[in-house]
Amino acid sequence: MMSGLAERLKKLREERHISQYQIARDLGVPRTTYANWEQGKAEPDSDTLKKIADYFDVSVDYLLGLTEDPTPPKSSFPSRVKLRPIPVYNGVCAGLKGNFPDGTQPVEWIMIPDNKPGKFGVIVYGDSMEPEIKNGDIVVVDPDIVIDNGNLVLVILEDEAFVKKIFFRDGMVVLQSLNPKYPPITVPARKLKMYIVGKVVGLHRQY
Repeated sequence: MMSGLAERLKKLREERHISQYQIARDLGVPRTTYANWEQGKAEPDSDTLKKIADYFDVSVDYLLGLTEDPTPPKSSFPSRVKLRPIPVYNGVCAGLKGNFPDGTQPVEWIMIPDNKPGKFGVIVYGDSMEPEIKNGDIVVVDPDIVIDNGNLVLVILEDEAFVKKIFFRDGMVVLQSLNPKYPPITVPARKLKMYIVGKVVGLHRQY
């Protein structure tokens, strides 16, 4: 039989659509360690328990099953930033049509500050955006922000997804990598089969 803590951990994680891998990474522990907590095979120490409570924005007593009220105790310190989950999609997007990511299944979920923009994340592959964006990083994208010259954007070009800096110059669209070994992609705007998905507004690094 699962302990009160194990049941609460599983419930809170699933309500927020977070994988065991994701929360373990955010807490700085191995996934197997977190899995043991959720299965009732082990329990975190008091400091880690407080960290988990802060992560889920609940009280320690609620985590332990001692109360049904999840409200954390009031503090004289400023409240921490609340987090919200966003879906993450694979960056290999060949064949995408319409309004990405409609109809696409997320590969995981991550947590971002609730007061920051961002609707979904996309995994970046390759080194064309190094040193700022590395292979395996997740870029956070918001399709509702107006795109300006020089913004970092997610675009679908000829049915393939790219993260690039975008410039509009004399009827041309220039997609610029950050890594200087990659030349810019320059195409006439009128002939371009391109869909600007949204502005890159954040970065979530996979460790």
